[in-house]
Amino acid sequence: MKNLTGQLARGPDFFDRRAEMERFWLDLDTDNLLLLAARRVGKTSLMYRMADDAVGFGFSTVFVDVCDCADELRFVQRLFNAILATRHGETLWPKIKKSGLAKTVRRVQKIGGAGFTVELTPEGSAPWTRLGEELAETLSHLEGRWLIQIDELPVFVLNLLNAAATPDRVRVREFLYWMRRLRLQYPSIRWMLAGSIGLDTVASRLNIGDAVNDLHIAKLDAFEEPAAAEFLRVLSETYQLELTEAVRRHVIRRAGWPVPFYLQLIFKELRSGSKPVTEERVDRAIESLLGPQHRNYFDYWRQRLHEELGEPDGAHASLILSHACRAPEGASRSTLSLALSTMIRDAKAREDALRYLLDVLQNDGYLVEAHGKMRFRSPLLREFWLRRVAPPEDAPPEEAPPEEDGSAGAIG
Repeated sequence: MKNLTGQLARGPDFFDRRAEMERFWLDLDTDNLLLLAARRVGKTSLMYRMADDAVGFGFSTVFVDVCDCADELRFVQRLFNAILATRHGETLWPKIKKSGLAKTVRRVQKIGGAGFTVELTPEGSAPWTRLGEELAETLSHLEGRWLIQIDELPVFVLNLLNAAATPDRVRVREFLYWMRRLRLQYPSIRWMLAGSIGLDTVASRLNIGDAVNDLHIAKLDAFEEPAAAEFLRVLSETYQLELTEAVRRHVIRRAGWPVPFYLQLIFKELRSGSKPVTEERVDRAIESLLGPQHRNYFDYWRQRLHEELGEPDGAHASLILSHACRAPEGASRSTLSLALSTMIRDAKAREDALRYLLDVLQNDGYLVEAHGKMRFRSPLLREFWLRRVAPPEDAPPEEAPPEEDGSAGAIG
C-alpha cells in the first residue's frame, strides 16, 4: 500500500472498508443510496472500489463527478459520455440513435475503440429533461442492472442555486424532482448519490425534503481505532519504517479523527524525518504539518466554504468556525448565535442560518456536537484554523453592513 496524499486510493492502495461496502451492496439490492461522508474520509476512493467490484454483484457501473458542471445540460452530457465510454458503448449507441436522441447530438467521436463522446446541442430538439429520460429508458432495456454513481451532486445543486444574482430555487426544485422521477420510474437502475455536503440538508433548507426522501441514507466515517492502527502498520511494512504499537496509538491520538488522508499525511512526514520514530518525533511531525509550508493541506477547508456555499453563507460559516476553534471542547450554540448576531441582526433569520450552517459543517466534517458544544472534529484542522484563519481574540467584532436585511444566505 502506497503512501498517498494527493491521489485516489485504487486497487491494492485501497485499505479495508469491507464492512461498509458489504452493507452498501446489501442496501443497493433494494434501494437507491444517499452516501453521506465528510471530506477526506475516502468517499470517492470507496465509490471507485465499488465500481471495480460491481460486476460480481450483478451491476454495470458508471461513475460521474459533477462538481464542475455548469448547468443541467452539461450534467446530462457528462452522464452520456461516462456511460458511452463503458464497455456497453458499442451496444448503447445504436439504441440511442433509434430513440431519436441523435437529433440533439452535435458531435460524436470514437475514443480508441472504448466508446463514444458526445456533445449535446443546447438548442437541440429535446430539452435536457427529455435527454436524461431517454438515456435512462435506453439503459433500462438492457439486460442486467446499472449502478450510476454521482459524486459531489450537492455541490452541483448549489452551483445551480447560485448561478444567478438571485438564488434560483425553482430551477433547483425542478432538477431534484426530475432526478427523483428517474429513480422511481426505472427500478432496474440504482443510484448512489454522494457529496461531502449533505444533499438532504440542502433539500431541507429549500423545503423540498420529499425530493430525496426515497433515498436510503448511508454513512461513511473515519476508521475505527483498530483499523487505523492496522492501516499504519501496513504502511510501515511497505516502507520498512518501524512504528511500535505505542507510536501507532500516539499517531491516532494526535490525529484525533483518524481518516485516511490525515494518517497518510502524518506518515509521510515521519518518513522524511529522523529515526527511530518516537512519540516525540510524531509530535514534531504534526507541528511541521501545521507550519506555513504545509498550509495547502488545510487551507482547502477554508476555500471550499466560500466556493460551495457562496456568500454570505461562506462568511457566516467561517465566523462560526472561528469561534468554535477557541477551545478544544468547542463553543455552545448560544455562543455561536451571539457571534453570528454581528452579521445577521434578525433573530429568526439568524436561527435559520445557524441551524442550516451547523448541519452543513457537521456533515462536511468540520464540526461535531459533544457535551452540548460544537467542537472541531479534527484537532489538526482546529489548530490550523486557530493559527491561520481565526482573527485574534482581541480583534473588534465584525458588524452587519447597513443594507443587511436579515437574510439567512443563499438558500434563505
